[in-house]
Formats: sequence, C-alpha cells, structure tokens
Amino acid sequence: MASWLGVPYSEIVLAAVIPSALYYFGLFVQIDAYAARRGLAGLPKEEMPSFRATMRDGWIYVFVFALLIFLMMAFRWETTAPFYAVALLLAVNQLRRGDRFTAGRFIDMIASVGRTLAEIVAILLGIGMIVGAFQATGLTGPLATELVHLAGNSIPALLIMGAITSFIFGMGMTVTACYIFLAIVLAPALVQAGLNQLAVHLFILYWGMVSFITPPVALGAFAAATLARASPIQTGWEAIRLGVVIYVVPFFFVLNPALIGQGAPQEVAVAVASAVLGIWFVGSAMQSYLAFVGPMGSGPAAILTRVLLAAAGFIVAAPVPGPYGLGTIELSLVGVVLALPPIAVTWWQNRPVRQAGIAARVR
Repeated sequence: MASWLGVPYSEIVLAAVIPSALYYFGLFVQIDAYAARRGLAGLPKEEMPSFRATMRDGWIYVFVFALLIFLMMAFRWETTAPFYAVALLLAVNQLRRGDRFTAGRFIDMIASVGRTLAEIVAILLGIGMIVGAFQATGLTGPLATELVHLAGNSIPALLIMGAITSFIFGMGMTVTACYIFLAIVLAPALVQAGLNQLAVHLFILYWGMVSFITPPVALGAFAAATLARASPIQTGWEAIRLGVVIYVVPFFFVLNPALIGQGAPQEVAVAVASAVLGIWFVGSAMQSYLAFVGPMGSGPAAILTRVLLAAAGFIVAAPVPGPYGLGTIELSLVGVVLALPPIAVTWWQNRPVRQAGIAARVR
C-alpha cells in the first residue's frame, strides 16, 4: 500500500491506528460484558505476578518484536519478516533453561502445527479451487467489474459491492495478493466516486481480511478452535459476534476519513468519541450486559431492548448526515436519546440487586 500510494509506511500505520483501536475496544467491551454476566473474575491481587519480575524473566523476548517491527518498517519485508522473527524466537527460547525444547516437546509442537495446518489446508483447497477457476478462466476482472457496474453511481451500493468483492477474493488469496488485485480493479472506481484514496485502500484491505474470522473459511477462527479444542463452526460464529465491529468500521472511516486521522483535530476527536460510544452500546447489546448498569436479562422484552440499544449504537457511531437535514453531531445526539430507554429499563431491572448490595455493605 505504501508503494502503491507513494506515501511513507508510517503514515499508513498511523491512519490504521484509530480503526484498530476501535476494533480492540469492541472486543474488550464484549469480553468484559461476557465475564461480568457469567460472574467471571480475574486472579486475586496477591496471585498476580509483579511487573518487575515479569520483565526480568521475559525481557529478552522483546527483541523478537523489535526485529519484526524493524524489518517491516525499515525494509518492508512483510512476507519474510515473520520467518526471521520466529527463527529468533526459537533461538532466544533455547537460551532460557526453563523454556527450552526437549525432544518430546519438539515432537509435540510439530504434531500440533501439523494438525492445525491440515485443517487449514483442507479449507483452502476448496476455496482455492473456486478462486483459481476464476483466475484460470480470466473471470476475476469481469466479475469485479460487473459487481461495481451493478452499483451504478450509488456510493452505499458501491461500498457494499466492494465489500462483497473484497470478501470473496480474500477467501482464496493471501492478503497481499488480494489487496494488489483489488487496488487495480476496485479502488479506482471507489476513488472516482469521491471517496478518500487512503480510506478506500484501507477499506479493501480490511474487507479482504474479514474472511479470516467469517465462516465458511474463517482460517483464524478454525486455527483458534484447534488450539482451544472447541468446535470450529461454533468458534467461527462466536468470532463473528466478537468481531462485529470490524464489519462496520471500514464503512465508517471510508465515509468519514476523520476516523483515520484525515481531518482537523476537533473533527477527529468528535468522530472518535462518537464511534467509541456507539461501539460500547453495540458491544453491550451483543452480550446482553451493560457496564455500570447490569445484565439486560433474557426473553422477548430483553431482545427488543438489546436491538434498540444496538440500533442506537450504530446511529451514534454513524459518520454520515442523517435525514431531515441532521448533521453527524445531531444524528449522534439522536442515537444517544434513543439509547436512554434501554439503559433506563436495564437500570430499573437491576435496582433490587443494587439495593441488596448497598444493604450488605452497610451491614
């Protein structure tokens, strides 16, 4: 992307910081809500390892990350940098007596990697045949062109078609190959529609990677399922729910480049604040737990409350003007007002629990 756009790699990294932070914030909100709803708690403070002891035991592993970042930033070895980093990791690992590989542990690692790769290769073979057939017959270009043509001059339709195209080609290609192909075929049409060039290229890159957590491919989710010894399909669907932010954030920043730092500081601050609040509402609705308020319950009424809160979240985070001449700030305020009834209902439902907690503290 840096070579294609002729901009420094650091500029692209900075542009991707806000969308990435919003994605991880969405994960945090949902995992925190999941833990609170099920009564899960962290380790007691006395059992937590100290920061100083942790750094003393593991400081040497920092060099692995430093090498990875240096090779990607300085030499742009996006393909080979992970291999050198892993080689250094294995070398560093052997320097530490407690972490060294024995013959048995080395064989276990090879077997585990083999099982994971076997599952991933089985998925890639099927998808690769489909995408390979498109490439062999020369239909990849016409397919993308026709999808863009179907959208006409409608920017929303063009973005939806662009997202579908990126997702399809992202299933059977590496991220780099998918991006290069879509940068040639799809990006010019989106840029000509008046969208920010950097935002467009990040949009197709993000949607090219969505297949890693989306069934039927979901390579990342299936690999995680193997490590966790869980059902691959259930892990894939759970990945969709936890990663719901990644499906909407690309639309947000391509419609409002302030979310990638392209704009005045005040505009960027307002856009980020609205997105954070909206993602909090959406994540809470997905897990049926509102932080600082309590669980949202179950049943038809609770589902309606969650749907209303999720809709309010999307409205708050929406980066586009609304109907009836509403601006983005006014539309966000409408979303906040729409979120007040679900919050009030949840607060009222949890009133006995709060009163019991206050009484227990008084006693």
